Amino acid sequence: FFCWAGNMKFVALLSGGKDSIYATLLALRHGHELVCCAHLAPRRRRLSSSQDNDHHDDEDLEEESYMYQTAGSEAVRLQVEECMGLPFYVREIRGKSRNTSLVYEERGHDEVEDLFHLLQTVQKSHPEIEAVSSGAILSTYQRTRIEHVCQRLRLTSLSYLWRMSSQRALLDGILDDGGIEAVLVRVACPPGLLPQKHLNRNLRSLRDDGTLDDLHGRWGMHPAGEGGEYETLVVDCPALFRFGRLKLEEVVVVCDESDEGVGILRIRKCRVEKKMEKQESGNESEKGNGNKSITSHHYSTTALKEVVDHVAQSAKSQLPTSNSTMQSTIPKSIQNRVIRSMHLPNVRIMKGGLCHISALISPIACDNNYSNNNSNDKVDEAEAAVREFLTITQMLQTLLSRLTSSSTSSITPQDIIYVHLYLSEISHFAKINRHYQQYFGTHLPPSRSCVAVGHRALPGGRRVMMDCILQCDSGRYLRTDAIDENSTTDSFLQRAMANHHHPLRKVLHVQSLSTWAPVCIGPYSQANVLRSSLVFLAGMIGLIPETMRLIQSDGDDYAEGANDWELELHQSWRNAASVLDGLDDGGGVAGG
Repeated sequence: FFCWAGNMKFVALLSGGKDSIYATLLALRHGHELVCCAHLAPRRRRLSSSQDNDHHDDEDLEEESYMYQTAGSEAVRLQVEECMGLPFYVREIRGKSRNTSLVYEERGHDEVEDLFHLLQTVQKSHPEIEAVSSGAILSTYQRTRIEHVCQRLRLTSLSYLWRMSSQRALLDGILDDGGIEAVLVRVACPPGLLPQKHLNRNLRSLRDDGTLDDLHGRWGMHPAGEGGEYETLVVDCPALFRFGRLKLEEVVVVCDESDEGVGILRIRKCRVEKKMEKQESGNESEKGNGNKSITSHHYSTTALKEVVDHVAQSAKSQLPTSNSTMQSTIPKSIQNRVIRSMHLPNVRIMKGGLCHISALISPIACDNNYSNNNSNDKVDEAEAAVREFLTITQMLQTLLSRLTSSSTSSITPQDIIYVHLYLSEISHFAKINRHYQQYFGTHLPPSRSCVAVGHRALPGGRRVMMDCILQCDSGRYLRTDAIDENSTTDSFLQRAMANHHHPLRKVLHVQSLSTWAPVCIGPYSQANVLRSSLVFLAGMIGLIPETMRLIQSDGDDYAEGANDWELELHQSWRNAASVLDGLDDGGGVAGG
C-alpha cells in the first residue's frame, strides 16, 4: 500500500501536542504537501451531583484513551483553522481500547476504528490524499494501529519521528529546530512533575532551567515525555502557525481523584492572537528549506566507517578489470541439464520445534517456449519464474502438512520466520512478489533476503529457489493473548506461553516512512527474533529511509571520491544497525 512516487499529499493527524506538530513539519520538509488536519476528540462525561459541588457547573471529565492524547483537545480547532488556515476534521472517540495487545486485529467498538472512520471521512472530501502523518516516536502500540488503518485505506503512513534520536536530542530538535512553543497540559510523573506547580508551564523554560534534566537524572524521566510523564499543547510554531498564535486566557487545573500527582489543564477560554505579517506558506517555506538540518537516526561512528572501508577496499581489489569478463563458476555441463537428484528439498528438523527447509526448487525448469492459452505468444521469463514459484509454494505446503502429521502442532506458513529467495533475474521480482504476498500475507510476515544470482546460476537452469526457517507454533504465539490453563496438550505453544523470561518469537515490522530505517519493500518484516537470542535480519540495500531512494554522491566530505556502490554499502550497514538498535526498547511488536 506504499506510494514510492515521491512527494505525496497528506493529512496530518494532530493531537495538538509537540510531537504531532513537529512530525507534520518534518513531512513538509521532506517535500510532501499538507492538505488538511484531523483530530480525535475525547468523549466527555458529566460529573456526578456530589462532584458538582466542588467543580464548575459546566465542567465535564474527559475519558482516558490508550491510543490518543486527550488533554488540550479544546484548542486544536483553533490551531488548525485560525493559526494554520487549513481544513479541519474531527470525530469524537466513541470506542474503547478493547484490543490492548501490541498486535492489532480489527475489532468492533475499539477506539482504533474511530481513526478509521475519521480518515475515511477525510478521503471522501479529499480523494487526492495519499498519506497520513503522525507523531509516534517510541510507542509501538500507537504506530502499529495507525499502520493497520492506513493499510486498510490504502494510505502511506508517515512517521518521521519514529526512533529519531536520543532522549534529550529529540526534545532539543522539537524546541530548537522546530521553533515550537508549548505548555504542559497533562502531568503524570509524581513526585517530579506536579499539577499545581507545572501545568501551564512553558516547556522550553522547563528545559532551560534544568528541571527536565534533573528529573531525568533523579527519576529516569524521559525528557521528551515519551513515557507518558507529560503532554503538551503547542501555542506557536512559526513555520506552521502562519496567521496567529494561541493565547490561553482562562484555565483550571483538574487533579485525578485517586492520585493527586496526576492532573490536566482544562482550557475554558482561549483565542488566537493574529500575527502582524503573514508568513509565507508553510508548505512553500519548508519545501525550499532543503539546507536546514533535520535530526535523524543516523549511524556514522568512526568504528563503523573503518570496518565498512576495510570491507569495501577488500571487495574492490577482487573486482574484475575493465578488460576481463565475469565468468560463471558453474560448469556448462551442469548449467545445461536438469539435475533430477536435486529436485527434492533438504529438510532438517531440530530440537525445540525449529526446522530448516532448503533448496526448494521446481522439479523441472519451466519451459518458456510453452504457449499460453494456445496462442503463438511464448511465455516470457518473468511468467516462467512465477510458475516455478507457485510450484515451490505447493511443495512447501505439502511439506508443512507432513510436518503437522508428525507433530502435536498445526504448522502453517505463519510459523515461517525467515526466507531466502534466490532469483535468476531481479526483473522477476515484481511479479513474484505479488504471489509471495498472497502466500505469506502482510500481517507479521517472515523476514526475507532476496538475491538475484544471475542467468542459469541456479541448478538446472531454474529461475527461482527458496530456503526457509520455521519455528513450530510461533505464528499462533504472536496472535494469542492467553492459553487454556486446563489444556492437557503438550505443545510448543503451551510451553512458550508459560515461559515469561524468553519470548518464543518477536517481530519488528515497521511500515511507516521515517528517518529510522527503510520500509520493507514487500510483504516481509525487518527482523524476527527467536527466544531473545537469535535475530533473523531482512536483507538491506543502500536506501535513504526518509525518501526510499538509493543514496548517491552529493559532493559532501563523507562522499568525496567514493563510488556509488561504496556509498550504498555504508548506507546498508547504517540501515542494518538501525534495525538492530530498534530491537532493544519497544522494537518488537509482538511476543514480548
